[in-house]
Amino acid sequence: MPAIMPNESQPGDFAQRNHRKQSAINAYPQLWRRMIRDWQSDQQEDALWMLYAASYLARTAGVRWALDPFALFTRAGGVSTLDYRADLVPLDLILLSHRHADHFDPHLLTELCASPLTWIVPEFMLEMVTTFLPLDADRVIIARVDQPIQFKTMTITPFKALHIRGKSGVPELGYLVEYPGKRWLFPGDTRNYDFSMLPDFGPLDGVFAHLWLGKGAALDPDPPFLEDFCRFFTAFDAQATFIAHMYEYGRDERNMWTMEHFRTVQERMEKLAPGMAIKPVLTGDKILL
Repeated sequence: MPAIMPNESQPGDFAQRNHRKQSAINAYPQLWRRMIRDWQSDQQEDALWMLYAASYLARTAGVRWALDPFALFTRAGGVSTLDYRADLVPLDLILLSHRHADHFDPHLLTELCASPLTWIVPEFMLEMVTTFLPLDADRVIIARVDQPIQFKTMTITPFKALHIRGKSGVPELGYLVEYPGKRWLFPGDTRNYDFSMLPDFGPLDGVFAHLWLGKGAALDPDPPFLEDFCRFFTAFDAQATFIAHMYEYGRDERNMWTMEHFRTVQERMEKLAPGMAIKPVLTGDKILL
């Protein structure tokens, strides 16, 4: 079953945009159940599933974890019949990155408060998280920049994400996730494409990039940060770049990135870094790690 990837033939048409969103809402319960069934299985392969546009559910080296777990209904609307608490019982760990409404899902997270899992929470989010969620202090690990966290078979290193551009944006942490033989980078919502501001991560198996080519620029024929995005993400020493954060239904069409944008980015990135695999990841996709 394909991931949610709507028809893009008339991106500026309001009726068609609403139809795309409604189709995604209708398809999501089946998509969710398929992802959960696969994730809960006893397969030993390391893999990651896209719960939503920039929400990751993973199984690596025997650990089941999520980064910014999120359900489509929270942003797109519709009535959820999903049982988040039961479906996500096997979770060992949740990582949070920042407080924006397309990353922090209070409805889903509230359902998980009673589960015996560990939460990694950025220091700057701690007050907000503990206000929303009645978490026991002994289940919360405070994430601080450049201080590695050892969790079972994983080493997780938080770093300052480049989410603030000028006066726009909020504090965010990215995460380097390492487990035996693998190194994956999650830089988060990048808005400042100054590569020199990041640590040297060394060789990486892959990077998960969040597509953003300029505020309100999704309908522009030549988005202002196209070249900056492509040069930034080809500067990593990575075997592959997976491009996410498309079809985020809480956004209007001026700010919603699509496969049309991905194809433009892919073409340019492949010229800049011929040896790097450039792949899209959409809601419902499974990626072998």
